[in-house]
Amino acid sequence: MTVATVVIGLGVVIWQAYAAEQRRRGVSPREAGRAAQVYLRARTHQLREDLALGAGPTVEDLAAAARIRREHLGVFGGVLRAHREELLALAESNALTPDRALAWMERVGELARADPRLDEDRRAFLATSLQEEGTAVVAP
Repeated sequence: MTVATVVIGLGVVIWQAYAAEQRRRGVSPREAGRAAQVYLRARTHQLREDLALGAGPTVEDLAAAARIRREHLGVFGGVLRAHREELLALAESNALTPDRALAWMERVGELARADPRLDEDRRAFLATSLQEEGTAVVAP
């Protein structure tokens, strides 16, 4: 699995669009959790810095994976920064399992959906996924 594949798959996890992605790529939530675990472990130090700032390469990677529009990148970073304590606790490397990494990504999506601008980006991501798939079952 390449880094690009992992990052693209993270957008699906963030927005919880599993059903469409599973049909397209045959990726189970367990495999997605392992990919999220690899991603978070490889970027532990950078993630800490980026969550403290609300900006940086990890925030940009996650935003790109979730197809958050560039003009909303600051909003997304601000949301992550506001919840950094919770997110860092979930991503603690000595307790990071695939399930916990998946929960981390899902929590990022939940936090992002609370902002109307980011939720608009989520709807656009899902609409694109639906067009690519024909039909899909996704989280509301």
